[in-house]
Amino acid sequence: MATDRTGMKNAEDAWIAKYRAALKKVPVELSRSSKVREALNRAHSITVSHIGRMLARSLGPSRWKKSAQPVEAKSASQAQASNRNLAESNAKVA
Repeated sequence: MATDRTGMKNAEDAWIAKYRAALKKVPVELSRSSKVREALNRAHSITVSHIGRMLARSLGPSRWKKSAQPVEAKSASQAQASNRNLAESNAKVA
C-alpha cells in the first residue's frame, strides 16, 4: 500500500510541475473589454491630471497676489458699533 501512495504522489507532483510549466509558456491575453477599460482608465487619469494642473495654475497664489486689493482695517470704534447693531437686531428678532 505504501508504494501505491508514493506512486500517486509522484504522479501528482509530475502533473503539477507539467501544469505550472505550461502556464509559464502561454501568456494570458487580456479580453477586449479589459483592454478598453485600461485605456479608458489611462485617459481618465491623464485628463484629470491636466485639468488639475490647469486649475492649480489659474487658482494659484501668484494670481491672487496680483489681483488682491488691500483691505482697510476697521477702527476699534467701527467694530464696536457694528457689534452693537448686530446685538440690537438679534434682540429685536427674538
